[in-house]
Amino acid sequence: MLSRLKEIAKRFFMHSAQRANYKFILKDWTEIRDLSALSKTLETKRFSQNLKPVVISRPAAKSVLVIAPHPDDDIFSSAGTLLKLKRGGSRLKVVYLASGSADTYRDEKNRILSDSVIKIEEEAREASRSLGSDIEFWRYPNRAIKISAESMTRLKDIYDQLKPDIIFVPFIADDHSDHRQGAQLFYEAFRDSGDLSSEVWAYQVYSTVIPNVVVDITDEMDEKIRLVNLWQTRKKSRNWAHYIRGLNAINSRFLNTNEPRYAEAFFVVPAKEYVELCGIYFGNNR
Repeated sequence: MLSRLKEIAKRFFMHSAQRANYKFILKDWTEIRDLSALSKTLETKRFSQNLKPVVISRPAAKSVLVIAPHPDDDIFSSAGTLLKLKRGGSRLKVVYLASGSADTYRDEKNRILSDSVIKIEEEAREASRSLGSDIEFWRYPNRAIKISAESMTRLKDIYDQLKPDIIFVPFIADDHSDHRQGAQLFYEAFRDSGDLSSEVWAYQVYSTVIPNVVVDITDEMDEKIRLVNLWQTRKKSRNWAHYIRGLNAINSRFLNTNEPRYAEAFFVVPAKEYVELCGIYFGNNR
């Protein structure tokens, strides 16, 4: 009965949107709990309207861990800053949680990868060679990243081996479900950790972040776009080079200049504080 009511409501709104002056179509009849959960997170008063982001040349770190929901998220979000880190001598470790495809294997029993995932991983390896990063594929299907004892232990083991000064992780308010799952995996893995001394750099792919640190990547922009263009498999969905250049151009508003410059924006806090914020968000969004 409920499903029937949902279908009737959906048809009504779609029909009304065609006839009347509506500027949207209801995709689904569902409760949007994220808005309430996110408001509780931001009500922690760690931020203010007068927050002025700090502009830096590059962060300082001996070792860096990047939690990337998909192969490409490290490049699209943070390649300029990662290039700066590598040139400064940092060790870069990237963990790709999902495979980039809903069908990771064409033969799951024998773990034979699908042709699309083989191509995606070839592109990831080519990008990593240019960036100078060490990469690891976990190969969960898209929209099926597991938050389990196994995945949490696996992430903690990498952390213990690398002992990163900085962890790049998706921002909790990103509108892609896999990106939020990446943030939640980080939270669940480290929520009870007492010796989490790293700094979190929450990065931007789709949704905006609340930026308190901005990195001028103007000198790295052409190389970043070259890396973005390595992802031929992604060109079917969007002109990512155009999108990323535009996103980083928008962030130049924090650079206090009228020159055509580019920047990556991050929400940077001690890892323990990011765990606390994730706890508020995910704890109220179950």
